[in-house]
Amino acid sequence: MGDDARLLAKVATLYYKSQLSQHEIAHRLGMSRQTAGRLLQRARDLGIVHVEIRSPLSYASELEWALEEAFGLAEAVVVQPHADTDESIKEAIGKATAEFVQRRIKDNDILALSWGTTVYQCALHMQPTRTRNVTVVELNGSLNRTSFPTHAEYVIHRMAEMLGGKPVILGAPMFVERPDIRASLLSDSRVAAAFELACQSNFALFGIGDLSEHSSPYKAGFVDEETLQRLRAEGIVGDIGGRFYDAQGNPRAPDLAERTIAVELSNLRAKALSVGLAGGLRKVDAIRGALHGKYCNVLITDEQTASALLERAMPGPTGQRRRDPGKHTTEPPR
Repeated sequence: MGDDARLLAKVATLYYKSQLSQHEIAHRLGMSRQTAGRLLQRARDLGIVHVEIRSPLSYASELEWALEEAFGLAEAVVVQPHADTDESIKEAIGKATAEFVQRRIKDNDILALSWGTTVYQCALHMQPTRTRNVTVVELNGSLNRTSFPTHAEYVIHRMAEMLGGKPVILGAPMFVERPDIRASLLSDSRVAAAFELACQSNFALFGIGDLSEHSSPYKAGFVDEETLQRLRAEGIVGDIGGRFYDAQGNPRAPDLAERTIAVELSNLRAKALSVGLAGGLRKVDAIRGALHGKYCNVLITDEQTASALLERAMPGPTGQRRRDPGKHTTEPPR
């Protein structure tokens, strides 16, 4: 056992302190790469090697992993805002979203965006990329009824400029007064082409709204106080691009849906990347509904909101999750 322990310590020292690869260790010690890998794994199993992440971002990384496990997400990004205010949370999420887009966007992608204050922050933080033939289109109508700025055209043009792509404006309101008006607008060739492009997009980016006076649809004049109260009474918890849903993620408010110019919620499930942006404790129910509906396979949120989502994700007598993300150990790359 003494020789075995010595060999385990030697392999671990060469890998972790001398920064040699498994291939280099195998060549140096006259063994196969597979044997070197098994020895490293045994050193970890026996406690000879203990991996500890000291980065201040490690807790956020654990929350990301836990969200991905709990909700079946392709990826979660958890930010640590400088202050517990709506402005700080939106800015931090917007910056992280810009970095996500820059990392994941590819040549020939069609990126569909909803308008809103968090998506606006993403546009502000975007940096130029080297992608080619990217199209950026509106996910929903944006012409507002009040002085509240949607920044929709700015966001589309800014994102297209940073991505070296082409902007496509939908050029219609999110809600119209009657279903026949919606049908008439969608019969216009320019509006129809933009709407079809949004439906065909492979990359969608949108805010997740709650039913409150803080929401963008309310501020833009699309939804009034009476409508908000009615929707709450019907069990509706949130919206994506003006499409409303309940706590289980079921589409609701059909009377509004037939007057809405926005891609269907079911369309979001078909995207290769469907990215929901939302933070703040008042949005927890809206985010949960969107996750239950599988409308986003990527979530970008803040630490406090992530923790609240996880507390509710695993119901039980103790209220504890299946696995405590704080005890997750990240192994080094093989």
